[in-house]
Amino acid sequence: MRRRVWALVALLLFAGFTTPRTGAQGFTQYGFTTFTTDVVVTTTTETTVVASPSVTAPRDTDDVCVIAWAQLTTGTMTTTVTPRIRQGAAATGTLVGEANAETIKVTAAGTEPFYEMVCETRSNVATVQYNFTLQQAGANANGAALQGGILVLVR
Repeated sequence: MRRRVWALVALLLFAGFTTPRTGAQGFTQYGFTTFTTDVVVTTTTETTVVASPSVTAPRDTDDVCVIAWAQLTTGTMTTTVTPRIRQGAAATGTLVGEANAETIKVTAAGTEPFYEMVCETRSNVATVQYNFTLQQAGANANGAALQGGILVLVR
């Protein structure tokens, strides 16, 4: 699964978007953050597990793609997990894309990866920043994001 995500990242890096805009030739700016220190996901609270650095948005209108993932050990009784990408560095930022609950595929208190990819167009901003959140449903104990990362591509 991880290979497919990185293959997609490579494709995006080298090919850019499929709808070219005049004067835009692939991604010109990027930022990333990874983590290996556990991040506690408190019962059913939406929690930021990783945030990107601020990335320069060099044009008046920029296309941005964000790819994020985290390996989560769910809390007991967890039934679904909702991964989200939000603007800014906090779980209160504007949602980008959709927030779809995913039924866990392992037993509660098991470990599995969660991925999210979104693209959007931003206008009249000097920088962009995003964060990746996870939210458990039905949990009666905390979960832990064990490792993960976020990649922001701007053109």
